[in-house]
Amino acid sequence: MKFAKSLLTAAALTASFAAGATVTGSLGGGSGTFLALSGPSMAACTSTTCTLGPGTATVVGGETYIANDPTNNARPFGTNAVSGNFLSAGPTASEPATMTFLGAGVSYISFLWGSPDTYNLLTVNSGGGAQTFDISGTHAGATNLGFLSTTGNQSFSQYVQFAATSGMITSLVFSNSPAVNAFETANFSIVRAVPEPETYALMLAGLSALGFIARRRKRV
Repeated sequence: MKFAKSLLTAAALTASFAAGATVTGSLGGGSGTFLALSGPSMAACTSTTCTLGPGTATVVGGETYIANDPTNNARPFGTNAVSGNFLSAGPTASEPATMTFLGAGVSYISFLWGSPDTYNLLTVNSGGGAQTFDISGTHAGATNLGFLSTTGNQSFSQYVQFAATSGMITSLVFSNSPAVNAFETANFSIVRAVPEPETYALMLAGLSALGFIARRRKRV
């Protein structure tokens, strides 16, 4: 009974949030095929040097790494070797890093957010405009994703996922405010097709329910 009530509550919260947004974000994801991130290691990305997957996206700004840079950049904990390099935005002059999807865009994307801290700021651009997300509600106007760790712990990473409820996701912008730390990401996976609205409603309700229950158990 408690589980059913939690599921209904999460579904209601998801529905109310989706009604006012064109992209919904939540903790979770990390399934499917991880796309390789290519680019010259430790060099600033340009649209001709850094790409995500074959024909998926180009990256401008930020740098790609295959191993830790002991100065500022840490490989996200749990990065799958199949996914190749990881992308780091900041604290160098190449920040922010903009990942632009080719074609019409994508309807869904998930990735591994490494050593999350309160400086990290993600902007998701879609046909409905720009929406910002962070890990703890530090940035004005940003949606708080509710991470369990917000201290930049390099032994902690969190999968996040974003689904377009109207139109398509056209780009992601990884930045830091203030620009004093790095924003590391890896293990990207996408969905290009646009599911039916009913499919999204069920998927997002289930994802939100799992996140809600996990956070409630953590508090208990």
